[in-house]
Amino acid sequence: MKTAQKILLTALTLFNEHGENTVTSVDIALELDISPGNLYYHFKGKDSIVNALMKMHEQQMHKVLNRDKLDTLHPEEIMYYLFLLVDSIHVFRFFYRSPADLAEKYPTIVRPRQHILTNLNKQLAFLFDALAQQETLIATKSDRSLLVDLISLIITQSCQFDELNSHMDSAMQRYHALSLMMVSVLPRLALSDEQKKQLSQLLNSHDFMRSAANQPQFDFA
Repeated sequence: MKTAQKILLTALTLFNEHGENTVTSVDIALELDISPGNLYYHFKGKDSIVNALMKMHEQQMHKVLNRDKLDTLHPEEIMYYLFLLVDSIHVFRFFYRSPADLAEKYPTIVRPRQHILTNLNKQLAFLFDALAQQETLIATKSDRSLLVDLISLIITQSCQFDELNSHMDSAMQRYHALSLMMVSVLPRLALSDEQKKQLSQLLNSHDFMRSAANQPQFDFA
């Protein structure tokens, strides 16, 4: 791995774990055991690092917010796709903490972050509308609009809630976010009681994370 890539991945880890505001360029260099001058050779300070990370996030979300096959998902695949969305945002979760403060410090990230959120909401709306047309999701148009807002809020903000109110690790934060979404979506799916029970059991299974990571159905990421 090239030094520039190592710098970005190390910065991302530190920003996510400790918050961007508490991490300096020197901290990143020390974590990598390189000189601050070496880091500066690749990135002229935190501004350029944050902007480079936003470009990585944009590229990642462009792949995830792909509508191919989205209108043909089976109920169990819906759960995996929602998990994929949570997981993708979670990787860059520092961008969604204290957004006003970040916008003031790094105004160049405001537009791409808003673009990601807009496309996320459009993607969720497309998914729920497709499910409603298939009569798989029982929800009025206004209900679906509220579901989009709720799911988007959970995807982008639940990890911050968990960090403030619990000691969940990263994996459990993502699992908690999925559980919050499914408790809202599952009762609206036109499934038999047995099918809902099976999905609930899958959700509560300790093997769910491994199963989600190995899902072959999606080529979004």
